[in-house]
Amino acid sequence: MSEALESRSDLIKAIHSSRGMAHTNRSHQRTFTLNIFRMNAQELIGITRRVNDPDEGIRLMAVANREAGSQTHREVTRRVHNFVAAALTLVEHTRIFMREHYSETPMLERYQARVDADFKNQPLARFVQDLRNYILHNGLPNSEMYMNFQSNADQPGTGTLETGIHIRSAPLLEWRNWSAPARIFIEGCGEFVDIGTIAESYTGNVLSFHGWLQRCLDQIHAADLDELRTLEGALNQLDAAAKPAPSVPPETSVSSGDGADGPEQDFSFAPDRAASLDAAANALLHKVRKIQLEAQHGDGFPSERPPSATLTDHEMLSVPLVWATDVESRRAFVFIYKDGAQFGLDEEAFAEMQALTESVLRSDWASRTLSRRFLEKTAIKWLQESYEVENTKSLAETIAKEGRKAVRSLELWAPIANLEVQNSFPVGPAEVATITRAMIEKLESEALGSAPQQRDSIVGLFNKLRQNMQGLAAVVFKLDAEADKIEEDGAAIARIVVAFLRFFSPPAVHFPAGSGNALLGSELVPMSNLLVIGDGTFSYKQAMLVPNAPGWRISEETLKQIRPGLDAVGALVRPEGLSEFALAVRSSLLLFSTGTTFASPIERLSYTLSAIEALLLRHSAEPAEFNVADRMGLLLTRDGKKREEVARNIREAYRLRGRQDVSPLFPREMGSVATFVRRAHHVIGTALGNFVTFGTVSEFINAVEDLRNQSASTS
Repeated sequence: MSEALESRSDLIKAIHSSRGMAHTNRSHQRTFTLNIFRMNAQELIGITRRVNDPDEGIRLMAVANREAGSQTHREVTRRVHNFVAAALTLVEHTRIFMREHYSETPMLERYQARVDADFKNQPLARFVQDLRNYILHNGLPNSEMYMNFQSNADQPGTGTLETGIHIRSAPLLEWRNWSAPARIFIEGCGEFVDIGTIAESYTGNVLSFHGWLQRCLDQIHAADLDELRTLEGALNQLDAAAKPAPSVPPETSVSSGDGADGPEQDFSFAPDRAASLDAAANALLHKVRKIQLEAQHGDGFPSERPPSATLTDHEMLSVPLVWATDVESRRAFVFIYKDGAQFGLDEEAFAEMQALTESVLRSDWASRTLSRRFLEKTAIKWLQESYEVENTKSLAETIAKEGRKAVRSLELWAPIANLEVQNSFPVGPAEVATITRAMIEKLESEALGSAPQQRDSIVGLFNKLRQNMQGLAAVVFKLDAEADKIEEDGAAIARIVVAFLRFFSPPAVHFPAGSGNALLGSELVPMSNLLVIGDGTFSYKQAMLVPNAPGWRISEETLKQIRPGLDAVGALVRPEGLSEFALAVRSSLLLFSTGTTFASPIERLSYTLSAIEALLLRHSAEPAEFNVADRMGLLLTRDGKKREEVARNIREAYRLRGRQDVSPLFPREMGSVATFVRRAHHVIGTALGNFVTFGTVSEFINAVEDLRNQSASTS
C-alpha cells in the first residue's frame, strides 16, 4: 500500500475513533427522539391553528362539510395522543442519555437542576405528562369544536367571531390521579383547556431546553470538535490533491489537454486530445446508415388556414436536416441525401455525437468561444463531406479551423418588452441600455452601404425594427465568440437579468397587476379577442386581462432606489461558484419573478409559495405550511398577535393554492393573495440582502429561528 493510501486510511480511522466523532454521533442519535416530538407538535399546532382561524373553522363546522369537520375533530384527538406520548418518550430518552454518558459529571447536575427548574413542578409540564397517563389509563379526553360570536355594543351588527377546539375542565378534574401542579393548571384554565395553547407553550419550553442542552454539550466537547475538524480538513486536502481527472465515456474518450503535451493554445488541440477526437469521429462515421423512411399519412381533413409559402428542392439553400421515423419505427436523424436515398444516424448514435461535442467543450478555449450548436453543425458537415470518402480530414483540425474563422468580438442586444430606461446601468456581466434612434439609423446606414441593391428590403426591415424596438431597453452582453455562442450564452443571461429586474418592478408588490417585462417576443400580456355575431350584427372586442401590465419606465430617481438590489442580484446572474444559500436565493427570485407574468391568481400564488419554500424549508421532508408560516412570521414581526395574522394569511394562501374549483376568487380572497405576495416579496428581499452572510439554507433558517429567542428575551 502506498504512503498516501496509508495516510488516508490512518486519517479515516482517527476520524471515526475520535471523541469529537463520538459526540457528533451521540448528538445525531438524540435528534431522532427530538424529531419525533417536534413533528408531532407541529402537526398538533398546525391543525389547531386551522381550527382557530375563523375562516377555516366556519367551513369545518358548516353542515355541508360535516364529514370534513368530524374528521378534523378526530385528527385533533389523534394528534393530542401522539403529542403527549412523544413528550414522555423524549423525557425518558433524554434522562437515560444523560445518565449513560454524563453520570458523575458536573453536566449531569446542571441538567437535573435545569429540569427541576423548568419542568418538575411547572403546572403546564406536569399537565402534559399526566395527560399521557390519563389517556393511557382512563381514555381520550372529551374535546369539542366551538364557535362564539361576541357582538360589539358600540357598533351594532359587528363583532368578533372565534372558533377553536378545547377540552372541558370539569370531566378532567373527575380523575383522581392528577398531580397537584397539573390539577392547579386545569383549575387555572377555567371552564375549558385550550389544546392549541397547551401545545404551543409546552413545545416552546421543550425546544428551548433542548437548545440549551445541546449548546452545553457542544461546549464541553469543544476541544474534541476542534480536533475532529482538523482531521477532516486534512482528509479533504489529501483527497483534493489525489482527485483524478473527470471520466469520459469510452466512445468519446479524449485527453484533458493539459498532460504530457502541455496546455492547449487557442484554436488548437493537444495531440493526444486531437487523436482521441478523430478516433471517436471516425467511429461515428462508420455508424452512418441508409434510412428508409416510413410512408407519410395525412390527418384526414383539409385546413382552412391561409396557405403559407412553400419551398421546392431547387429553392433550398442547404441540405435539410430532419428527425424522422424509419420503416422499423426507429427514430433517426437524416442529414445526407445521395442517389435518391437518405442517410443518417440512429438516435443512439446521434447521442454519441452529442457526447463528442461535450468532449470538445472540455477544452477551455472551446468552452469560452464555441457553442454546442456550432460544434454540432461542424460535426454534421464533416460527416456529410467524409461519408464514403477514402481520405477524410481531421475533425479536430476542422473544428479548430472553423472556430478560428468564426470567433470575433460581438455584442448581443436582447430587447426587453415594455421597459424604458433613462440611463444605462450594469447588472452583473451584462448592461441594460436603450435601443436609440441613432443606433438604428447607424445600423441602417451601414446595411445600405454594404448592399445598396437591396435598399427596399433593408429600409423595410429597419422600419419594422423602429416600430418594434426603438426606445426599448435591452440587455447588452459582450463576448469574444462565434455568433451561436453569444446567442446561447447571451440569451440565457438576458433571461435571468430580465427576471431579476421584474422583482423590482411595481407589479412585483402590487397584485393583481402583472408584469409585461420579458425578452421581446416572449412577454405574456394576456388579451381576450371575442367575436359576437347576431342576426345581421357583428362586433369584435379586444381587452387586456391583466390590469396595468405593460409599461415600466426606470428613471434616474427610480434607479437610485433599486440600485442596491440590482448590485446584489448582479452577483447571482451566473450560478457558478455560488453557495448553497445563494443558489436558493437565486432560485427564489426567479420563481417569484416568473409568477408576476401570470394572469391567473392561483398560478401567481403557486410560484410565490414555491419561491418562499426555497428559502424557508431545510428540505422537502419538512411540513411546508407550518414552517413557512412560522418562519415568515419571525422575519416579518416580533409581535405575537401580528405573527398569528401572518400565519392565517399563509394558511389561506396554501388553501387557495389547493382549491379544486376554477371559479374566480372573491374580492376578500384576492386581497389575501395581495397581502401574501407583498409579504413574500419582503422576505425574499431580506434573504437577498443576506445571501453573502449565510452559506446554507439551514444556516439562514437557524438565524431566523433565533429571532424567536430574541423576541422572548425582550418581551
